[in-house]
Amino acid sequence: MPPTNNRPQHEPDNFAPDERPGADTYVYCKGCGTQLESRSRLQKPKVVVDVMMCEPCQQKHGHRLMPTPGSATFCYRCGGAEDIFMEPATTPVTHHLCSRCLPERAARYRAGDFETPLKQPVAEAPAPV
Repeated sequence: MPPTNNRPQHEPDNFAPDERPGADTYVYCKGCGTQLESRSRLQKPKVVVDVMMCEPCQQKHGHRLMPTPGSATFCYRCGGAEDIFMEPATTPVTHHLCSRCLPERAARYRAGDFETPLKQPVAEAPAPV
């Protein structure tokens, strides 16, 4: 059965630049925010991420990717604490979002706007005469 929701399943990520020294060098644990590994492995095409938490968090939460529901989460990209937004609906949706990495989306969610913005058409340059 096709989904009844007309929204795309995933909103494109437009990350804000992180000015901290070495910020783009590592990825961080989703369970506690500690450094996990060098980001260089993730730069390769078609890399599958199968671990997003450190060993202690994997033991605590019983999962390799995400903490148990109701637990605090941390940004995989920067290690900062994520904000939790509840999208009201018949079946509410919980969003864990880093306000540092995705400030525009976080501002929209704070304002109660969970709709994915329409992609703006790219203006074509006029043809030379």
